[in-house]
Amino acid sequence: MTDYECIMLAGIPNAPSIYAPTKNPDLAKQRQRQVMDKMIDNKYLTKDEANEILKQAY
Repeated sequence: MTDYECIMLAGIPNAPSIYAPTKNPDLAKQRQRQVMDKMIDNKYLTKDEANEILKQAY
């Protein structure tokens, strides 16, 4: 599993029926970005690392 996929999954538990990438890919990507922003705020990721992870999208 890639970092991109892991961060996507991290955003699902709050509302699985809403944030499931199979049901609502655009909303899932927005939530993923929120998770990444929180990770940056809390020093788990740098902005550069986050940008590299976003490049993993397929």
